[in-house]
Amino acid sequence: MSGLDQRRFRRLMLWYPRTWRRGNGDVLLSLMLDDAERTGRSRPTAAEARAAIVHGLGARLGATTAMIAASLAILATAAGQVGILFLTGGGQAVHEPMLFAMTGLAPAATGIALIALLRAVGLLGDGAALIAVVCSAAAGTCSGLAGIGWARGFDAADAGLPQTGLAALTLPLGAAGILLTAVAFALLLTPALRRTVLASAASILAVVVAVIAAPITGTIVFFSPGTTAVVAIAVLVAAVLPRVRGARRRDHASVPAPQPPRPAAHVSASGAALSRVLAGVALIGGAVGMTWAFAGAAWSPAARGDDTAAMREGIVILAISMIPALAALGVVLRRSRRTAARDVWIPVIAASTGFAAIAGDYAVSDGRGDLTVGWVGGAVAIGVALAWWIVARMPVGTGRGDAIGIRIGVGLGIVLAYALVLGLALTPMLAFGAPVVALVVLILPWRRVSRATSVPAAGRAA
Repeated sequence: MSGLDQRRFRRLMLWYPRTWRRGNGDVLLSLMLDDAERTGRSRPTAAEARAAIVHGLGARLGATTAMIAASLAILATAAGQVGILFLTGGGQAVHEPMLFAMTGLAPAATGIALIALLRAVGLLGDGAALIAVVCSAAAGTCSGLAGIGWARGFDAADAGLPQTGLAALTLPLGAAGILLTAVAFALLLTPALRRTVLASAASILAVVVAVIAAPITGTIVFFSPGTTAVVAIAVLVAAVLPRVRGARRRDHASVPAPQPPRPAAHVSASGAALSRVLAGVALIGGAVGMTWAFAGAAWSPAARGDDTAAMREGIVILAISMIPALAALGVVLRRSRRTAARDVWIPVIAASTGFAAIAGDYAVSDGRGDLTVGWVGGAVAIGVALAWWIVARMPVGTGRGDAIGIRIGVGLGIVLAYALVLGLALTPMLAFGAPVVALVVLILPWRRVSRATSVPAAGRAA
């Protein structure tokens, strides 16, 4: 057909991400052109345009988008926390943007990251995902403005001034944010409930749960902005998992790209024995530490009947026990050779340093709970371990300066967010995980892995 305008059809392809267009763009374009020529049309139909826009934008919500949005949330939380705690002389010009970053930008980015993650693993459709993204962004904006309004209203009340401007709109903005959050929750929950025995009432149940959960979530985010950093870090960890990234690749390409053969998992007898010995030491030490923490006041000469002192001594034993547990875990993680040695051992060494710092601090502390160099250093070291583990697995190139900058920026954000929001309270409690880590190492199927990898090798030799 001579009047066929291919440019209009090609422009629709721009809604799709480049990786999707490389794998599927020519096929979809050919189908649309053939159908237009068959029906005597010169341009796409309204239905084709809507489908391309919805599916194209939806295809952009994948694992990479989840990582970018979660990283932005972490950076916004860290920047806001640093600004409010340390930039005390900037007045409203500094505090209000920092407050908006924590109570508005970070929650919105976290919501978008969660939506993109659900879309990447196939739990959310394109249309619902896009509506949820808009609701999340709008809810974050309302929440951030409500946070600024609340701060202004608080200052005005102290000065005996009337509530005007954003201060007077605090409640309406907060209510709008909760309503938008409820809509987003309902969109996220409906597909999940449809996969259960409650499928017939999925929509109604999703609305009921959303109406209950949205105010609770809004209150937590408003009064404890650091909570969003916890969720964002969890989303970031999930988004870098190979299974999630594989789901994104399958969505963007009709034919999976050929993968180079993976090196066979190999565990030497000495490595397996070493890991079991380390895990055994950690398990025994962890059991002693747990017992000492909760019952040591009865026999510890240093505690002398003081339960708090016994708990400190138990945490010292547990933190020390975590070091061999982490070393054993490092041997396990290196068995598949899928991750570079530095990306295993640097987090292990950093985390071990953090627990050593906590053990040293608790060994010499007097129990008053004051922040010390050892306590803060331990939290930062654990944050470094977490950050390195995540950014090393982010699917960005390592040879470009911008990619390296992204890794550094995200890593610093994770370190700051963990250390300032979670680490100071959580890091000593993580020491109680020493026996759990040791048990995980001890129950791993070393023998089955060794046999599974040795049989093909023997077959090839034959």
